[in-house]
Amino acid sequence: MSASTDPTGPERVVAGLLWDDRGRVLVARRPAGKAGAGLWEFPGGKVGTGEADHDALRRELHEELGIRAGVCTLLPHYRANPPAGLELAFWRVETYDGVPEGREGQEIRWCPIDALADLPFLLADRPILARLRLPSLYLVSDVDGLGEALFEERLMQTARHEPILLQLREPWAAPRLREYAGHLRRLLAPHGGRCVVNGDPQEALGCADGVHLSAARLARLSMRPAPADGLVGASCHDMRELRQAELLGCDFAVLSPVKATATHPGAAPLGWTRFRDWVSEVSLPVYALGGMTRADLGVAWAHLAQGVAVRSAIFGKEGA
Repeated sequence: MSASTDPTGPERVVAGLLWDDRGRVLVARRPAGKAGAGLWEFPGGKVGTGEADHDALRRELHEELGIRAGVCTLLPHYRANPPAGLELAFWRVETYDGVPEGREGQEIRWCPIDALADLPFLLADRPILARLRLPSLYLVSDVDGLGEALFEERLMQTARHEPILLQLREPWAAPRLREYAGHLRRLLAPHGGRCVVNGDPQEALGCADGVHLSAARLARLSMRPAPADGLVGASCHDMRELRQAELLGCDFAVLSPVKATATHPGAAPLGWTRFRDWVSEVSLPVYALGGMTRADLGVAWAHLAQGVAVRSAIFGKEGA
């Protein structure tokens, strides 16, 4: 993405997301004498006239932190709420040389993702915190189709390589839902994965990392359900449901179907253009569901999705 050369246009700002080998992200505290002094932010700065965004990011990171950034990837789905007259773009810094240090008098800190919410951030950066807590893959369970042993084997094959969020959606498991959700939660926790339960929010208390609301349950609620300190997701199929999820303070939503699916042959697919248009109207992270595979991640990100929600593409059926 290039900077605008129009001096009357919005001022562009770029910010970089850097991780260490412990999964912590680098944040900086604005020093005394600057607007927002004492508040935290992600390192970066203003784009010069005629300067490309990635060049401005590399320059700012060198000036602020003393590092030389290498590969940087634009994150179009990381959207912020900057003040009027500003455009803020976030980039993932994949590689860099040097050891970051505060070269402009600012305090810097490698912060665990779950601890970011405890820091007072600049208003423009706050919407990004919710996205950082969520992975790109949202898996929907298929225990009924595979059996517990094969399902858990395939689940862990994925969890060992990348952080995941699992939705346990198994109506047959109702008599032992709490027991099985707790079991899956313990399997995933050492790998940074989390498990939410599709069902009554009270069922998730103490046994899972949160709850996933069906569209019908979402429509009946007037306030964010318990657990207050856990994740709350919601299934949405139109703009009204997305607005309801946002109003309740859900942590994320799933919007479907983006593509035609064999499991819902009568449902008209939204398509990527409508998906992007709707997602751009809400502030919460949204996963794309319906015919998704891991290969759709790039397209999903380009259309403002947090990632993709998948079932058969990860688990499949035996021999499929």
